Amino acid sequence: MIWNTNLRWRLPVVCLLLEVVMIALFGVFVRYDMDADPHWVEEKAIKNLTTDLENEFYYRYPSFQDVHVMIFVGFGFLMTFLQRYGYSSVGFNFLLAAFGIQWALLMQGWLHSFDGSYILVNVENLINADFCVGSVCVAFGAVLGKVSPVQLLIMTLLQVTLFSVNEYILLNLLEVSRAQNRDGGGRGTWGDRKVTEKERTGETSQLDSIQV
Repeated sequence: MIWNTNLRWRLPVVCLLLEVVMIALFGVFVRYDMDADPHWVEEKAIKNLTTDLENEFYYRYPSFQDVHVMIFVGFGFLMTFLQRYGYSSVGFNFLLAAFGIQWALLMQGWLHSFDGSYILVNVENLINADFCVGSVCVAFGAVLGKVSPVQLLIMTLLQVTLFSVNEYILLNLLEVSRAQNRDGGGRGTWGDRKVTEKERTGETSQLDSIQV
């Protein structure tokens, strides 16, 4: 039996459940890094620092702004040229990006910056999470108009997980430099191919059953 995932009540319920899980996981595992913590002012006084440039937050935040705008605005408005899916391209992009960044912070934190007790979040974590979600936004372009918002959330959950595991293998096990590993577009294209292959397989099987 094929379930309709586009019902009015299913998307809000799924979003609410996922967000409750995210809040619980962030409350248990995530803490601010000292550079992002409000107590930096006290730390600055203790270390007798005269400038905020010693804090990574202040010189990396502009880079974070640029990448963040690209994820939420760039990819969303990139696909508004489609007449029937102009509004949904922006709205669904916001949905999967907002959820994907939260999940990417957790996945990448567990694999890269988990100190045994907590994931320490700073601006670099946010930038890495944005790059991770960028691959999902690329893959989103291949299925726009073909899948429901609930299916997009499931796709985001799986693709962020695979991206993070792949990144861990490249950086930690194979020791590839991070500059060489910045290929979100390539991973998104690979995701496009796999998702569209699945879509085409499903459509072909439906056509075969109709012809029979």
